[in-house]
Amino acid sequence: MDNYKLLERLGKGAQGSVFKVESKEDGSIHVLKKVECTDEAEANKAFKEAMALQDLKHRYICGYREFFVTWDKEESALYVCIVMQYYKMGDLDKALGIKRKQQVKVEEVVLKKWIGQMIEALVFVHDKQVIHRDLKPSNVFLTEKLDVSLGDFGVATVMGDARTKTRTTVGSMIWMAPEVLERPYDERSDVWSLGCIILEMATCRFLDRANVNAVLFDMKQSINLLEGILEKVQEDYSPNLAQLIRTMLRKNFQQRPTATELVELPYIKECLALSQSHIVQKKKAKQEAALAVSKDMDIPAAIEFMKKHRENEVTTANALTHLNTFKTPVLTNDAKNLVLTLMKDHLKDVKVQVQACRLLLTLASAADPEEDGDDVLFSSALIKSVTLSMKSHGASPELQSVACLLLKTLAMNEQTAGLIGSHGGIQDILAAMRGLPNEAEICANGCSALSCLTIHENNLGIIREESGVRDLINAMSTHMDTASVIDSACTALWGLSLEDENIETMGEHSAAELFLKAIQTHVQNSDVVKNACMALASLVSESEESAYAALQENEEGKTGIEVITAAYKQHHDDPDVAENACCFYMEISEIDDGLVALKKLNVASVLKDIKTRFADNEEIMGNVVDVLGKLGEGAGSSGSRPQSARDKKRGK
Repeated sequence: MDNYKLLERLGKGAQGSVFKVESKEDGSIHVLKKVECTDEAEANKAFKEAMALQDLKHRYICGYREFFVTWDKEESALYVCIVMQYYKMGDLDKALGIKRKQQVKVEEVVLKKWIGQMIEALVFVHDKQVIHRDLKPSNVFLTEKLDVSLGDFGVATVMGDARTKTRTTVGSMIWMAPEVLERPYDERSDVWSLGCIILEMATCRFLDRANVNAVLFDMKQSINLLEGILEKVQEDYSPNLAQLIRTMLRKNFQQRPTATELVELPYIKECLALSQSHIVQKKKAKQEAALAVSKDMDIPAAIEFMKKHRENEVTTANALTHLNTFKTPVLTNDAKNLVLTLMKDHLKDVKVQVQACRLLLTLASAADPEEDGDDVLFSSALIKSVTLSMKSHGASPELQSVACLLLKTLAMNEQTAGLIGSHGGIQDILAAMRGLPNEAEICANGCSALSCLTIHENNLGIIREESGVRDLINAMSTHMDTASVIDSACTALWGLSLEDENIETMGEHSAAELFLKAIQTHVQNSDVVKNACMALASLVSESEESAYAALQENEEGKTGIEVITAAYKQHHDDPDVAENACCFYMEISEIDDGLVALKKLNVASVLKDIKTRFADNEEIMGNVVDVLGKLGEGAGSSGSRPQSARDKKRGK
């Protein structure tokens, strides 16, 4: 402390005080941060960690002058002191405060420049095995050239320690990643915090300080809150920015990208290019002219042609388009790996991505994972390529639609479904549905993919954590007239009804009424009827509130029992419709008012008709006999336990 003159106190936080100081040696101005330690052992540990910051020399990182330990006689306390670069332009928090007061946005070109600079800095520090742990606007400083500089690494943690156990939390709660308080964490926690900063920068026009703090804190529990904010963000900025924020603010950090992985995104490459970052690979000054593909070229020749001209994205797209003209193309694993490589090399070109996904979809539809276990189609590499493509082109309906359909096809295999979940595919599907909610085809393919993904038990938890039930219900509400959306959404919700928390969410969002409306709207469609009916039965079996909702009259004066009965009469020869209708009758008979309603509406006559038509079907007869017994129309025992909607989903 003897080498510095204290000029003024700049602030006081949980870890200590911050001062503006002047060097007695050369008169230069710096910032000095005093971090209080409880004893000498803690001071030595803090000093050791601080010394690691000497290696953090980067154009977008606050410079460190020196570190030392001192004893303050007046306060009788031991401090580690960190002397840092001083920024007279202040910090990002101050700059954003001015924008909020004026209710104007940060221009996207400026926002992109700052994003690129912060990403470059994070990639650098994470490569040095250091986590910041306290990223927030007040720790992002502005230079006189209005570049940004990440600072206050004084409380950073060496990664090796952070990955093995959760240390005492020192970051600010508002910007802190959800996992920091609950479990071991890694560098992806900084990605969450940076995502919060980007969200702050993108909401200056319409959120004040109190509102943005509430959003950043509450969105850890409510992903739908974030989606509402992103809708307004897209009024000022490109859809790709909203997609980036979604990607960075994934609650499950294991599905959240690292800073290095973010660099692969075309939007981030654009951000990095604004500051001429060395991270962005420079394109060759001269590129060959695009070449067309001969219609007579066979598959091996097309693969060789694509390999020869792999650096030209237009030629690559043309070759992939040509391969998609074959009804049943057969590709070797080497050829499939080439396709994945080209997807990565030309990530920015949406046509390459679309045509590659279409080709992979055709191949996956014809493949058998049981026989072709080593096929690239069912590998982590392929799933990562597809999900990266989805993150990169969030505004492309064509790409999002075909990618969802490809993931759905792959998810029909349980092991591959697990890989899709572990690599963040579920979040990418939900992001597609949230980013393009009015695109019926995307919602249909997304819902269908989610329904297949429920085949793997771990995916149920991921969908629950990501509030996927709300997305499925929103898709139903938005596209009630589109049978493909309704059919897939009902199937997915039936699968998710195995978890009690999802049942509660369905009840909160009037899912019972939606299922009944779906049946009425698409009463001619047997697939919609049977799947909506089974989803309703599963919901009613676990939620008395939903059961009573199904007994209420709708706008047309029809109760749920009447809607189901009318649908059965439309499809009285379909065993699946009959079976699912009986499941609903059985579940609704479990409550007294339901049993009264069944008697009043003479459902016994319907059950007797089903009994006559499907006497040889044991699964149907179990429920028929059981409900007839409750209605006083039979012995009430089929000789086997009736199968509930949940039992059926479990495969019992």
